[in-house]
This record gives sequence, structure tokens and C-alpha cells, in this order.
Amino acid sequence: MQDILFRLALIALFSFAIPFSQQLEKPRISNITTLPSEPILAGNCKSSTAGYLEMPSRRTDLTDAEIGHSISKALKDGYIITVYPKTKRGIFVNYECPLAEPGTPKTP
Repeated sequence: MQDILFRLALIALFSFAIPFSQQLEKPRISNITTLPSEPILAGNCKSSTAGYLEMPSRRTDLTDAEIGHSISKALKDGYIITVYPKTKRGIFVNYECPLAEPGTPKTP
């Protein structure tokens, strides 16, 4: 009789514990939208573009100063910039021009 009561108690315990353990999944962030704290000054960009950073001589192994100069210039021109980590081919950047009309093709 005690064995049967013990088994019933275990079954009852597990029947309550299993549903509660499934509710402990970590929440995930699906989308983050941020707004700048100050207005963005209008630049003079005309279209969006993307590609690898390179010097006029086609050199892609750039110094930190060369990368910073390129990014600084693009920011002054009004681009929103996404910089990707360096790979064998170089540093990939995406220059988005918020002034470009929707549907304007990206220039290479």
C-alpha cells in the first residue's frame, strides 16, 4: 500500500513539475530600434553603396588611420555606415544614403 502511495505521489509531483519547467525558456529580442539623440545633419550623398574599403591603388590592407579617415568622410557626406569585421578580402562596408529615393539602385 505504501509503495502504491509513493508511486502516486511521484506521478503527481512530475505531472506538476514538467509543465512548469517548460515555461522557463529565455526570452529573445526580435528587433531593436533606436533613435538618434540629436537630429542628423543632411549630407550630400546621392545613392547607397557597399563594398570593400580600398585605397586608390587597390590596396585593401589599410591602417587604422586610413579606415577612420574613410569612415569619417562618409559620415560627413551623410551616409549611415555598417562596418563588418575584417576578412581575407578586407573590410566590407555598407554606406546607406538616407537621402536617396526609395528604389534607387546601389552603386558598386
